[in-house]
Amino acid sequence: MPKLMILTACERVIIDKVASLPSLINICQKMNVQLQDAPLAENAVAPIRWAVFTLWAHTQDEVGKEFTQRTEILSPSGNRFGEGTAKFMITETNDLQSKHHLDILGLPIESEGFVTVRVWLEGIPDSATEYKFAVKHLPKKS
Repeated sequence: MPKLMILTACERVIIDKVASLPSLINICQKMNVQLQDAPLAENAVAPIRWAVFTLWAHTQDEVGKEFTQRTEILSPSGNRFGEGTAKFMITETNDLQSKHHLDILGLPIESEGFVTVRVWLEGIPDSATEYKFAVKHLPKKS
């Protein structure tokens, strides 16, 4: 079974075109949201770009097999905010590693709490894991 080595949310993922190496920019641990005069809408979303990055390690026995990664994002209030799917084939040329990133526009900010990113491989229940980062509301500046 593939082993998840890295799961994180970050501001941006840059993949080097020559070496195919990833760079993760500003890993999300806490997102501070500056409040304004108006109250937040029930499903408020901030216009922030961010990404989810995963790196899976494989064994030689998995070469030639196809897997499907599922990603689900939950808002601080527990509502489903988004989801994504990535199919991938294990080959000799990928150094027995698979990396994926899901670019997201919008950050759920309707309440303080944790954004939860859940990732798993379809058909492999033991592969499920999650990453959380905090959303904190800052009071309006006077």
